[in-house]
Amino acid sequence: MATSSSTNYSLTARQLIEYALRKINILAEGESATAESADRAMTELNVLLKEWQKHPAVWRKSQVSLTPVASTASITMSSSTPTPYRVLGCRFRNTSSIDTPMTEMTYDEYYDLPNKSATGTPTTFMFDPQLTSNTLYIWPLLSSVSTETIRATIQRRFEDVDDLANDIDVTAEHFSTVGLNLAARLADDYGRQGPHIDRVISRAEALAEAMMDADRPAFVAFLPGHR
Repeated sequence: MATSSSTNYSLTARQLIEYALRKINILAEGESATAESADRAMTELNVLLKEWQKHPAVWRKSQVSLTPVASTASITMSSSTPTPYRVLGCRFRNTSSIDTPMTEMTYDEYYDLPNKSATGTPTTFMFDPQLTSNTLYIWPLLSSVSTETIRATIQRRFEDVDDLANDIDVTAEHFSTVGLNLAARLADDYGRQGPHIDRVISRAEALAEAMMDADRPAFVAFLPGHR
């Protein structure tokens, strides 16, 4: 028998929710989730994904190009697509398209700069994430701008599940991880207990831990003088 030659398998929110509900015996074979139970599970699913944003995930790394403004430190990232959770690194690209790595500053280090309006080639950056805005600050400032850009590597936020027909914003390798962790949370909501639920929770925790380990870089670079 020939293989499918396809690798684009996906799950909608409804499919994953019903997968989770079957794991804890809320749904029997052939049953579908009611509107109330699906809505309840979708809320739990969104909360779960939001909690996981603080962990690195290789598939959520993206490159964005930002345009600085002359004599201006701040670059608003709120409307950028995808939306950043954190900035992992920045490079200054000059008019010859040459990239120069920039050094990250802490919040205090940036605000401790005695002259934040000094001009020159930007060598440092600070990312300031707020509830309603995300701002990147650079220093020194460009006195004029033609084609220069800031190239940022970001860890994007998980996309919200706004509808049961939405696909889940995870790679296929992690469908069972999300499904079983959702099942473990729903088991608590529904008051499910016993050895079967204990197995679901144990497997969910193991898969989540494996996912976090797998989403780290494949190698570690050691720098002289750093421990």
